[in-house]
Formats: sequence, structure tokens, C-alpha cells
Amino acid sequence: MAPLVALVLLGLLSLSGLDAVARPPKVQVYSRHPAENGKPNYLNCYVSGFHPPQIEIDLLKNGEKMNAEQSDLSFSKDWSFYLLVHTEFTPNAVDQYSCRVKHVTLDKPKIVKWGEFSSSFLHCCQPNLSIATAERCSDLKASASWDYQGLY
Repeated sequence: MAPLVALVLLGLLSLSGLDAVARPPKVQVYSRHPAENGKPNYLNCYVSGFHPPQIEIDLLKNGEKMNAEQSDLSFSKDWSFYLLVHTEFTPNAVDQYSCRVKHVTLDKPKIVKWGEFSSSFLHCCQPNLSIATAERCSDLKASASWDYQGLY
């Protein structure tokens, strides 16, 4: 009797995952360090918030698959999954880098280009954050101000 109960419980546990909601992946492509032409760096593709866990992630250089390493599959507290794929690369003005993601929730592969939205920022500007606080806070009032430069 005990083996039958264990088998039924195991079957119920395996069926409980069938009602999970499929979630499309969110894709972020970024370099480990601020990009400098000709200086070695690491290219990262962070894919998160997806379900089911079966997914294919490739880093591309000019549309061709690069050799890359992948982290272990992990999950968040909401049971969605995330992965990091990364590789060494040397950015320059000619090559284009991107991340291609294939998942059951996508009609076609999702391709996100590195630096596409703000390529000029990657080459010309370094953000500078400075914070000034009030020197005396003898009463309950306190103030702070900041100036963030370098992003346009």
C-alpha cells in the first residue's frame, strides 16, 4: 500500500507543474567594464524572467555565433528562470555584437544588439556623480543635492 501511495503522490507532484504560466525572456546585453575601442573586455547577455526553463542563448559577432560560457540555470522567488552567457571580446568601431535568444514563448528568435540604443555614450562620455550634503543638521531639517553629468 505504501508504494502505491508514494507513486500517486509522485504523480500529483509531477502534474502540479503543468499549470505554470509561460513567460517570455527579458534580455540585457552589456559589457563588464566601460567599453574602450581595442581594449579587451567581457560581453554579457543576461536573460531573465522566463518559463519554461528550456532556452537557447547565443552571443553573436557580426551575426556569427561566438564561443561563450553559460552560468548554471537559476530561478527567482517567483519561479521564473535566469541565465548569464558571457565571453571575452575586444570592442572596435567595425564589429557588431548581439545576443540571440530562442524560447518557446517567442514566435521568432529575439536579437538584442549591444550598445544599440546609445553607442555614442559608449565611446565619448563617462558619467560623473557628485553628492553634496548639508554640513550641519542641528535641527530636524536636512538637505542633499546631486549633479549627474555624462548622460545625454
